[in-house]
Amino acid sequence: MSKFSPAMLVPALQVPEFNKAVAGRTVQQVALDNIAKMKEQYAAGDGAEGKLNFKLSGDKIAFTIRVSNSALVLERVKVQDTDVDVKEMSVPKANFNDALDYYADRIKAGEYDAQIASLSEKRVARTDKMKTTRAAKKAEPAKG
Repeated sequence: MSKFSPAMLVPALQVPEFNKAVAGRTVQQVALDNIAKMKEQYAAGDGAEGKLNFKLSGDKIAFTIRVSNSALVLERVKVQDTDVDVKEMSVPKANFNDALDYYADRIKAGEYDAQIASLSEKRVARTDKMKTTRAAKKAEPAKG
């Protein structure tokens, strides 16, 4: 057995054997998992845990589907001869799960693949920039 070194410590989330639910997930699967999470949260009502990606107002629900910390553009509509990207949709409460299933089917069919890939690339760029910034801050001499 080798002697312990702090360099041996690795977050369990990064070890596939300990985190099979996350290991190897595609960005498309993340979107589908987020839809499943919204269904669970809606079913839980006031006892829902985590950040909600939907809002209740009367008998309607407005929702977004998020991937890589950004909302997907769910539809494009014309408003006064201008194409508008719509990231938040609303639906009657009674049809919320059906609406989520509709978008899940479209994600599975690949209709959002280009957008999902773009959001994933932006997330990687953001992460790389944060790593660089943090490394630069650590390298700066202490002020004082």
